Amino acid sequence: MGLYQLKPSFAGGELSDSMYGRVDINKYDNGAAMLKNFMVQRYGGARNRNGFKHIAMTYGGKRAFLIPFTYSNEQGYVVELTAGHCRFFRDGGIITTTDGQPYTISNNLTDADLAGVCKVKHAQSADVMFIVHPNHPPITLTRYGATDWRWEQMAVSGGPFEDYNTTNTKITPSGISGNITLSATADIFKSYHVGTLVELTHYKGSEYQKAVPNASGDNLKVNVLPGSSVYVESFGFWNGHFILEKYNTDSGRWEQVRRQDGNHSQNYNFTEKNEDDHITQYRITSTAFDTTIWKDENEKQTGFVTIQSFGDDYSGIAKITGVSNARTASAQVIRTLGSASATSSWAFGAWNSSYGYPMSAGFFEDRLIFAGDAKAPQTFWGSKVGDYYNFGTSTPIVDDDAITATLNGGRMNGIKAMVAFGELILLTAGGEYKVSGGQGKSIAPSNIMSQPQEYRGICDINPVTVGSRIIYVQQQGNIVRDLAYSYEADKYTGDDLNLLCSHLFDGHKVTGMTYQQVPDSVVWFVRDDGILLGMTYIKEQDIYAWHRHTMVNSKFINICSINGDMEDELYAVVERNGVHYIVVNTHQTDNESPAEQYYVDDGITIRGDDLKEVSGLTWLEGEAVAILADGNVLPQQRVTNGKVTLDDRHGYSVVHIGLPIDAVIKTLPIEFQMQDGSSISRKKRIGNLSVLFKNTRGGLYGLSEEKLDEIKWRDTEAYGQPTKLFTGKKKIVLPAAGWDETQQLIIKQDAPLPMTVLAIVPEIVPGG
Repeated sequence: MGLYQLKPSFAGGELSDSMYGRVDINKYDNGAAMLKNFMVQRYGGARNRNGFKHIAMTYGGKRAFLIPFTYSNEQGYVVELTAGHCRFFRDGGIITTTDGQPYTISNNLTDADLAGVCKVKHAQSADVMFIVHPNHPPITLTRYGATDWRWEQMAVSGGPFEDYNTTNTKITPSGISGNITLSATADIFKSYHVGTLVELTHYKGSEYQKAVPNASGDNLKVNVLPGSSVYVESFGFWNGHFILEKYNTDSGRWEQVRRQDGNHSQNYNFTEKNEDDHITQYRITSTAFDTTIWKDENEKQTGFVTIQSFGDDYSGIAKITGVSNARTASAQVIRTLGSASATSSWAFGAWNSSYGYPMSAGFFEDRLIFAGDAKAPQTFWGSKVGDYYNFGTSTPIVDDDAITATLNGGRMNGIKAMVAFGELILLTAGGEYKVSGGQGKSIAPSNIMSQPQEYRGICDINPVTVGSRIIYVQQQGNIVRDLAYSYEADKYTGDDLNLLCSHLFDGHKVTGMTYQQVPDSVVWFVRDDGILLGMTYIKEQDIYAWHRHTMVNSKFINICSINGDMEDELYAVVERNGVHYIVVNTHQTDNESPAEQYYVDDGITIRGDDLKEVSGLTWLEGEAVAILADGNVLPQQRVTNGKVTLDDRHGYSVVHIGLPIDAVIKTLPIEFQMQDGSSISRKKRIGNLSVLFKNTRGGLYGLSEEKLDEIKWRDTEAYGQPTKLFTGKKKIVLPAAGWDETQQLIIKQDAPLPMTVLAIVPEIVPGG
């Protein structure tokens, strides 16, 4: 009597052969020995993946790195980064100029910057993307229009800076504005300081003026420190009015701050704060300040006005433009210096070509956060609140000032990524940290707490977020983990996600990853040998199912996902014969019509009348290609001179042509519990099986990859019409069935047609 063992889904994904004895775990029942070019769907079925469509060769055919530029759910682009150039993709195509040429702009990246695991990281705010790489100052990529993008060095102001000088070395500026010379009393200037900021602090004393206001204001003018105040007071007898003005350095004009009217005998005083981040001039002007003394009044009480600023330490900033020698440098003043006198209170900028530049970027509590350079790998820098370009501080420091802080970890493991939830999660090469203001407070210069969560470590690949969980690759590059807050442990913790499929990672490293939320919640990984790995991840349903994907004679180099109309669009860089191409995965077509099914790789779809030949296939020259014409599978052909001939006599209207895709499902050894023990050590025979298919046509089946039989589909369509896709249960006889201790079923799709397997029920005859 046969046993009918239901395999209800493939939600366990592909499992390692080390798991063949673990028939006691649930994932064994739902797992597979191989899922090649089959994807695990969110409800557990396995479908062969749609093909990738050809878009274009990368710029110059060179290695490229893709990053998503997402303004909103409706507006998303993929940015192609090659050494020296950027190009842009959207809606499955490349952005072109009015003359039909790909729109291209320049960048300052090199081939070395994009080699191996690319260290480009990015964070986006509306139409501006902030890009970092440890070899380059922070960059902004700004979209002004579909064909108007700007790649520019970020105009960082106000800092950040290293710790202040603690020696007796002094720097003397030759002036307080414009182009100046900096002279030092010791050898401190290096060639790598060119382009670096330097902050000079002087004590700037109070200023006081007393006079009768006039139209020019030259006799009542003071300089007010940033964050400080100007104090104005009137005395004596006067009529009319006076005006407090401030000088706007951007417009080059004086602007009214306040007008004060007088009534002869009453006097006034008020204070105004300088909200600028630099020294600002204030003055008192008047064209109607009447000091006429009335009868019987004391002439010594003639009216006048005083204006006063208050002294304090003040820091000006200059950008070093050249180094003449170790004690002399030229510079351009960025923020007016407090004095041209010598000062021992100075600090160089935190980033330069020797110290390195930030390794990661993100946003938290309306601050732009940069983190980790070569000299200070565990330090992170936050901008002022709401002012992403300003990394300056005030005197005294206020809560919305820029932040510089260092993780309190023992080892100097660099911060390589960050994710913002309710707290800021910083992921380093040695562990994961939670940063917050503590007790529900926002972070501030005087209020930062960092707490270690786990000690796993992350590699240079940017992590992805799936809901409230972080997916990342460990430092060694071959272990994938998740990280989420656990109420039980009261910290962020997670699991090893590839523990059960270690064979997919043995001897290899991951070089890239992205997350495609719709339709099946898949995290995609590129392996160092060009294999594409997918993990269907729905943790609340305990689904983390792995599957592998290949492209004939090609290697996957990089991947990227952006929002699409119906589902997220998955783009990839593939390399074949030393040339790199951009491709995009097509959407799943869930219907019974075979003509619109696209299941070829790096191919195209041609539409027309009476198509008998396809030309222009230069990127596939010499390759054997699969062809689906009006829903009919044609014999594979080899591309010669960029073309293939379909049929000399019969023409077609819809043709899909590209590299063939072999998709294979191989079950785990079929085992079951018997009354007197396990079936693992006993022979068994599978003579029949029932398969629940959805929208399927074509395919092979069997017990050995060397001997597979074709699945026969009943053809009820009219003559000349392609066989429709099948949905339902199909009983299949295994003609080569025999007795063996290990029985594994194989289902293969080698035709450019869809196949979805929802369940398998083998008829098992146990033996002795």
